[in-house]
Amino acid sequence: MSKLKSWVWQYAKRIGDKGYCNMCDEDINEFSCTGGTTGSLGRHLKLVHNLKPTNCQSLSSSTSSSSTCTSTLPLPSSSDFAENDDSDGISEVEGPVNSNVEHKSPVSRKRKRPNVLKVQKSKFACSNERRELIHESLAKLISMNQLPISFCSSIGFKNFMAVVEPNYKVCKQEAMKARINRLKKLVETKIRENLHQTKSIVCTTDGWSSLSQDSYITVTAHTIDLHWNVSSYTLSTHEMEERHTAENLAIQLGNTFNEWEVNSKVIAVVTDNARNIVNAISLISSDTNISSVTCAAHSLQLAINHSLRQDNIQLLVEKCSKLVSHFKHSNIAKRSLEIKQEQLGMAKTALIQYCMTRWNSTFMMLERLYINRSPLANVIADRTITSATMAQKFEITESQWARVEFLIKKLKPLQIITQLFCDEKHSPVSMVRPLLQKVIEKHLSINDTEDDIEIYFKQSLITQIKTRFNLEWTSSSTVNLSQISSLLDPRYKDLEHESLDSRDDIRKELQNILETNYPQVSVTEHTKNSHTSAMEFLYGDEMIDMNDPKIQLQGYLAEPQLRFDLDPFEWWNTRTIKYPIISECAKKYLTIPATSVSSERCFSTAGNIVTPKRSCLLPENVNTLVFLYQNRHLID
Repeated sequence: MSKLKSWVWQYAKRIGDKGYCNMCDEDINEFSCTGGTTGSLGRHLKLVHNLKPTNCQSLSSSTSSSSTCTSTLPLPSSSDFAENDDSDGISEVEGPVNSNVEHKSPVSRKRKRPNVLKVQKSKFACSNERRELIHESLAKLISMNQLPISFCSSIGFKNFMAVVEPNYKVCKQEAMKARINRLKKLVETKIRENLHQTKSIVCTTDGWSSLSQDSYITVTAHTIDLHWNVSSYTLSTHEMEERHTAENLAIQLGNTFNEWEVNSKVIAVVTDNARNIVNAISLISSDTNISSVTCAAHSLQLAINHSLRQDNIQLLVEKCSKLVSHFKHSNIAKRSLEIKQEQLGMAKTALIQYCMTRWNSTFMMLERLYINRSPLANVIADRTITSATMAQKFEITESQWARVEFLIKKLKPLQIITQLFCDEKHSPVSMVRPLLQKVIEKHLSINDTEDDIEIYFKQSLITQIKTRFNLEWTSSSTVNLSQISSLLDPRYKDLEHESLDSRDDIRKELQNILETNYPQVSVTEHTKNSHTSAMEFLYGDEMIDMNDPKIQLQGYLAEPQLRFDLDPFEWWNTRTIKYPIISECAKKYLTIPATSVSSERCFSTAGNIVTPKRSCLLPENVNTLVFLYQNRHLID
């Protein structure tokens, strides 16, 4: 084989009529060099690795017919990047020793100092495998951090990757959408596998409208696995183009259940108190055994808002709201309040404005006002800040402050109970009736020292709570799903929160459910199969009793009641073997959450996705991005 003379062979190797680049991670860049041509390989080195040949200097000789040409293209070394180089960049090229050759003075040439960024690019090429890995990680980053898809080609991201991975080529938006959709399918597969392994599923649902006035409905599934671990999965956030009638909502929910193949497993749907969605669940339950459960937090806020409409209390709340609004809209008043807070050694806290649709906002407004009572009075009394007319309008009297204090004391337990219902950890419907009854007994009892307005407020609140949650028990009352759930919760199984007349009825209803869904194994059938183990043969009929739902229920009811601050799911996980039938039934009823907050939180997510700059997102893209963010715990 002839000697390889081209400069490209310093960075490539030749095998037959093919050339391969040594700078690439793998022999994937194959170039034709038939007949010694190196054009394609040279272009590759120039364009991909930023390498170029240097000019040759030849030494002429009077006796030699050929000249000596040395092509020097040194590979970059650590000395190339030395900040203080004593050399002036001059190198010498020596010709062959020959007595007949007249030597010239040493030929000098400027050695090209390589560009640092170009050398980095050539030394650390981004392989196809690494590039795809970056694309997949970027798809997860966009999904888990609510970023726009256009982030993948943004200037800021390009500049960032130029430092992290100089040879990385950005992914186009359409290609990134494909990767995000592929990621969605992977998460869907995991959810389907988990739903397939569970026997009972409870769904929550809620509706929302985007900035572009597109209506959406979200469905979230709740399950408990074999080890009593609670899980929630957002199934869909579909656009609702039709009117929000009960029929259309029922069709949409039915389509979602069919899409995920969970029709036979859904036992209940938790919704707010809107008439259309409640009727929609009724339409669905006519063909299935799905029960309708209203959101406990939403029902409680309706009861609170109704009681606050009492004339004297409503006027006080409106006056407080106007005072807060003044400090929200006046920079001078706001700054003066901060100065007064600092002078009194208080933390700088802003006032809170109440909103009718925001839960517990009235309580938070009144509490923040009462805490800042002194600095507020100082600002209002300062005539350089507040005029006499404005001061008269905003001043709160001592009797009014006393009324504010009363409202704070009575609304605080309800605010705490709302937080418990909406806890990020699973809060089952079993805790609703016991906690509400405890609030009524401990915090809303009538006191003779209270005036008529305060007594009326308490009575109104108690009536609203008892009516909306069916806490009153009459001869015509029937056992509801929440009562069965409370009986199966080891914290409330003694039913101390229920009336004496209702306790026996609730226990009988649970026994009927157990006997209907888990019929007792007959003695004859058991005898045929019971002698398969020595222990079963020795214990005989005692083994039959242990499979009797009635015997298991008696054993469960005889257990000491669990402390209220302990985990009922952990309790059941340690007693699944002892009470297998009761445990299976408890898992079904304790899956039901107290609120539909899990679906409502999706719209906070959607609000961060469908921003004013992204108000034209297609509904299918909204569904994908909300789905991935809400189920981000399943993204590897």
